[in-house]
Amino acid sequence: MTTWIVMLAVGLGSYALRLSMLALLGRTGVPAWLASVLPWVAPAVIGALVASMVLTPGGSPVTAVPPELIAVAAGFAAVRWTGNVVHAFTAGMPVMWILTAIGM
Repeated sequence: MTTWIVMLAVGLGSYALRLSMLALLGRTGVPAWLASVLPWVAPAVIGALVASMVLTPGGSPVTAVPPELIAVAAGFAAVRWTGNVVHAFTAGMPVMWILTAIGM
């Protein structure tokens, strides 16, 4: 029963945190300093996710060319070509799925 209590408490805490931010920003609006850095959130998150995929736990780069690295290159090319971060996923994920399916 303790596991369920912890899960319920974490869920309620997460909901309360999100609700409080919406309620606060709904009344006051987003501060100018925060609005100026919001466009950089998505690239930073994607960079962190990519770095965790292409680096070993020790922090050194992988030695073989895994499907993830090829998918990262495809996503990078798509973003450079279109200028839209969403295209990193629409190009990179199918490449990774195909390479994984063929056993690379």
